[in-house]
Amino acid sequence: MAYTIGVVCSLGVGPNRGGRSRNEDNYLVCQDGKVQYLDGEREVRQLGGGEGVLVAVADGMGGHEDGHIASTTATRVVAKLYKPGVPRDPAKALLKYIQDAHQRLYWKARDRGPVTMGTTLSVCWLLDGTCAWAQVGDSRIYLFRQGQLRRLSADQTMNEYARRDGRPERPDGETLAQSFIFGSRGIGDNTRLRLEPGRDADQVSLQKGDRIVLCSDGLSGSVDDASIADVLRNTPEPQAAAVAMMERAVARGSTDNITVLVVRVDEVPLLGESVEAWDDEGDETVTF
Repeated sequence: MAYTIGVVCSLGVGPNRGGRSRNEDNYLVCQDGKVQYLDGEREVRQLGGGEGVLVAVADGMGGHEDGHIASTTATRVVAKLYKPGVPRDPAKALLKYIQDAHQRLYWKARDRGPVTMGTTLSVCWLLDGTCAWAQVGDSRIYLFRQGQLRRLSADQTMNEYARRDGRPERPDGETLAQSFIFGSRGIGDNTRLRLEPGRDADQVSLQKGDRIVLCSDGLSGSVDDASIADVLRNTPEPQAAAVAMMERAVARGSTDNITVLVVRVDEVPLLGESVEAWDDEGDETVTF
């Protein structure tokens, strides 16, 4: 086995302790010809035919209606990429696919009235000894290597884009600037997400022993990077590490849903020469 994966997708402390009444997070694991995600409280397992490993975390927007529907839709859309063959540039393909899917889903939602549902979307595709990744929102992607934690993704806040543009930051600027389906409120046309190659989509070469962590802000909002690294140093098994991080978030007062997905690189497989696998079209079949 090339990769070992652990995942926790938790309601959190629940409404009786000041938390959420519904889990609006979701995750996707595509590995060894199998696809796994949540549909409500039910775990869906189905067959797929893709290469490598494809994983994602989606955090439905708690402030919008139907956040759980948005996060489930996002995982189902990303799962469409898990089919035979791979693109020559997975990071570029991920970015384009997410943009196209966002546009199609935005207009599907718009046909029903004002767009209110949204979700973050953090995706990693492990192929040919590399990890291609793409990011929408403020869930996070980390690389843990040789005892050191590196954040790959940037939280897409209003101030993050102000820094990119050389504009003054705002006191309230750490609010989320955009989300999948909902759009890019305040930073551009809502039918297009603002995603920049090298900043919001990129790839990194993998080494044996690396761990990739994807998480919703139910973890990162309560547990800092140093504490995440501490768990990873002391907990080598991915499932145990995911559980330990979730428990640490609860202990530190998180009242949000908590999703943690950990991928450990046990070997660095090479798939051979890659070929184009799809026509770069977004998904047209997902319904809400």
